[in-house]
This record gives sequence, C-alpha cells and structure tokens, in this order.
Amino acid sequence: MTPWAFTKGLHALGGGAFAYLQPDGGWGWSNAGFVRDGEASLLVDTLFDGDLTRAMLTMIEDATGIGPAGIESLVNTHANGDHTFGNGLATKARIIASAASAREMEEQSAASLATMMRRAPEWGEVGAYLRRIFGDFEFAGAMPKAPTETFSGRATIAVGDKSVDLYEVGPAHTAGDVIAHSVEDGVVFTGDILFVNGTPVMWAGPVGNWLKACDLIVALGPRVIVPGHGPITDVAGVRWAQD
Repeated sequence: MTPWAFTKGLHALGGGAFAYLQPDGGWGWSNAGFVRDGEASLLVDTLFDGDLTRAMLTMIEDATGIGPAGIESLVNTHANGDHTFGNGLATKARIIASAASAREMEEQSAASLATMMRRAPEWGEVGAYLRRIFGDFEFAGAMPKAPTETFSGRATIAVGDKSVDLYEVGPAHTAGDVIAHSVEDGVVFTGDILFVNGTPVMWAGPVGNWLKACDLIVALGPRVIVPGHGPITDVAGVRWAQD
C-alpha cells in the first residue's frame, strides 16, 4: 500500500517530485508528473484537452511557483492524445519524445478527434460508445504541439542537479513508449506501460516487449511508481500487472 490516495490533483512525492492524478483512470483520464530542482523543472506528459492541462499547470504553479512559461522541459511518454494534447500550454519548454512516438503523433490529431465526436450522433451504437468514453473531453480546445527533440534508445535530461533518465521500451503500448526515471527522487513515471487496477493495453505490442519494460521498471528499484492511469504504486503493482 502507498500513502497517496487516488484523488484528483497534485500529489507531492518527496524531494521535489510530483504526480498529477485523474480518477477513475479509465479512457482518457491519464496521469502526469513533475520534477523540480530549484527553478529547474521538467513536466512528464500533458492531458487530453486544454482545460484539463490548464488546471494541472495551475496546481503545479500554486505548489512550486513555476508557471507554464517557466517549465524548461516536457517529456511525452508516448503518442496518445491523453498524454500530449496539452503540450502547447508549456509555452517555452523543449518537448522530448522518442523518434517513434514523434512519427506516431503525426497520425493522431486533436482536430480529427473533434470531428469524430461532432459526427458521433450519426453513428448509432459506435457513436454512443464514443460519446460515453470521450464525451467529457473538449478536443476542439486541445493545444497539441509536436516534439522539438527526439531520441532513440536512451537519453538523460538534467533538471538542475538531478538526472531524469529516459528509456525507450516500445513498441509495446504504442510504437515508441518511454519511461522516465527521476534518479535522485527514486520515482519512475511509466506512461501507459502501466495501468494500475486496469488491464494492460497493447496497441502495438508485442507482449514480450511490455513484459521486458515491466522488468526494467522493477530493476530500477524505484521508491515510487506513477502509472499512466490509476493510483500511485510500487514494485508490487508492476508485478500485479505482469501476472
């Protein structure tokens, strides 16, 4: 059991690391992360639309004094819009993703989702399903922005005197999944490699890559694990998902 309740909002993880959680963790209700060292900062993922991301950034500023224009770096763990459609609100940040994710982002636009939702009433049961899972999000007000830097394999970002190690572990959930390890804080942000209290989703696969990614998370020995969806967890949560 972890001491952090699964409640909406910003949760301090200790040492200048934070998780932003969105219950119930289902379709589109993703998590994000924030790492700071003094005035240096890094955001891990944004949210599914502009309003949700603005609310998160306001909470971060209230807690740390670092506003959207002060965020230096933004890492996208993968291409899905519920982790990228607010990128443009971190107005001065360098945006870092795997090269595979950057290519995939070109195929996943907020505008196309907005059009799809506008037409959903014409599509019978399929449209009703779309409205049920995505009806709470305002895709027309999303603020996507493409990565400004890409990498393959592994990279390290300095956040003040801290190191955040990035590991490309896809294709698994998507084509270019990345996990972010804030080394000094002992925190791993897994993106959608990990759904806590939910069935793993592998749009890309293969399953073997996903299992290896889970093994890597465990091998890093994190104190805290922030999944892409669901409550904050620890190594036991990763093993639960693997099982």
